Amino acid sequence: MAGDPSDLTLKVEDLHLSFGKVKALEEVNLVVRHGEILSLIGPNGAGKTSLLNCISGFYHPWKGKISFEGKDITHMPDHNRTKLGIGRTFQGIQLFLGMSTLSNIMSGRHIHMKTNFWQVASMRGGRC
Repeated sequence: MAGDPSDLTLKVEDLHLSFGKVKALEEVNLVVRHGEILSLIGPNGAGKTSLLNCISGFYHPWKGKISFEGKDITHMPDHNRTKLGIGRTFQGIQLFLGMSTLSNIMSGRHIHMKTNFWQVASMRGGRC
């Protein structure tokens, strides 16, 4: 993990996660540099999803550190990680019944909406 620390986008250090007696992650270390594309591969049960869930804040590791652009996000709530651009989606994609395709897509943009209660209530809306 040598190199210029300011070049790091994501750094995972000594991450541990257990579910009861099942160790999902143990001593996981990972570095992603600016502009780098990284694949996470392995067999079922290897901990890929558990790692992504820790990075996105869906799971909370019991040991280790996660840094994003030099900032420790290990204990940051998931909604604050979303504001940094960190998020995840699930494989089972179900649409909201009774909503248009556009409305379903826009439901994932709520964090970026610039409307307030009165704009929404009056149907004028703000900028997206």
